[in-house]
Amino acid sequence: MNLHGTKSSSCTGGFGFAIPWVIGLVLLTLLPAAASIIMACYEWDGLSFSSGAKWVGLTNYSMLLFDDPQFKRALNNSLLYSLIGTPLSVGAALGAAVLLSKPVRGIGFFRTIFYLPHVLGGVATVMIWSWLLNPRFGPINEGLRMIYQLIDPLARLWQESGTTKWPRPGWLYSPEWCKPALILMQIWSLGGAMLIFLAALQHVPKNLGEAACLDGANRWRQFWHVTWPVLTPAILFNVVTGLVASMQSFNQAYLLYNRSQDDGLLFYVLYLYRCAFEPPYRVGYASAMAWIFFGIVFGLILLAVRSARGWVYYEGQP
Repeated sequence: MNLHGTKSSSCTGGFGFAIPWVIGLVLLTLLPAAASIIMACYEWDGLSFSSGAKWVGLTNYSMLLFDDPQFKRALNNSLLYSLIGTPLSVGAALGAAVLLSKPVRGIGFFRTIFYLPHVLGGVATVMIWSWLLNPRFGPINEGLRMIYQLIDPLARLWQESGTTKWPRPGWLYSPEWCKPALILMQIWSLGGAMLIFLAALQHVPKNLGEAACLDGANRWRQFWHVTWPVLTPAILFNVVTGLVASMQSFNQAYLLYNRSQDDGLLFYVLYLYRCAFEPPYRVGYASAMAWIFFGIVFGLILLAVRSARGWVYYEGQP
């Protein structure tokens, strides 16, 4: 019996199954990445292949970092949106998962309702949110007006103006409120992170919770000392994926952008898209932007992973 021949044929067969993936990796990932590195050193409109490309070296990078205020504005917008929206959405997902982990009647229905927004992404959902957040006739501001009217008599006991001077958000038509509007949309689609937390909660040792209860620990202490350590790997995963997704946010900003926001929704990827696919078509400039973006996102992920050494607990650790 030729065992070596069988082993060799199995290895050859396994490599054959991997060939389509390798071809896709080379053609769709590695070659475009190498091409973008080269294009970042050119001043090129992406249209004239034989002429029009001018070698500029690292000029695109220096212009972005030192001479382009729009680049800095877009980077600040993306960082602010990501560093505020991601912790809020992860915290909301954790709270929803803890509530939906209770064994009550109809819990499957409620889990489906909370998960559904994660599936219903796309242009239609963004358009619905633009209607909900309309400052003039949107249901959210109409609800705020009704609440203000109800509590206005009580408010006038403290100040004569009552609720007339209370804030009525302009949402997507305000430089101050446009990013909170998108953060609200981000929190609404918490279903994916919630599902991961629900799976992690299944691994919480029940005997440890019972022992802590017998020792007199209240619910908060049980959660902090028993449940929280088990959830920390899932928290790290959701934070990292949430940061990457929010930094890459494009659809909402592209569809909801308007001049009254004073570039409040000019996110990094939106500005990159405009540089590459809108006149004057600065493809080389956009390629340099893409590699700077890669470095920024990689740095954020590295910081998150490095910080995990102090607060993430893995099973089997002492």
